[in-house]
Amino acid sequence: MKKRIKVTIADFAPLAENLNNREELALYEAANGNTYDAEIEHDGYAIVDVTDEDYIELAPGEYQLMIEEWTNAGQMGEWTLQTMSDPADDKALLYRTVDKAGTEIQAPQSLPKQVVELVANTWFGKKAKKIEE
Repeated sequence: MKKRIKVTIADFAPLAENLNNREELALYEAANGNTYDAEIEHDGYAIVDVTDEDYIELAPGEYQLMIEEWTNAGQMGEWTLQTMSDPADDKALLYRTVDKAGTEIQAPQSLPKQVVELVANTWFGKKAKKIEE
């Protein structure tokens, strides 16, 4: 399944060590900072077609999932919770609440994606069964 991602490679040294040629590294450098529709593999790697003939493979830490428009996340009573990627921070998301007419009730707030993941796991994640010795 394709998902929208932004290439966010912070350190090219490991890529330079693993790639065979300069032209291949140039594909990664040119893609960095851009958004693409990518196929996300079961192991978390993203496959991005950068041209009709060339593709790059990104490790989970080399890209961020992106939601570029306000998307409904759910209802909270009469209000709708909406979310999107924070354009000012690739590792954060925005959330806001709107009423039925679409009028903003709560202004957009930015939260790091890691905070959202940790809170979700704490509240809704499945607890591992304790192994009795």
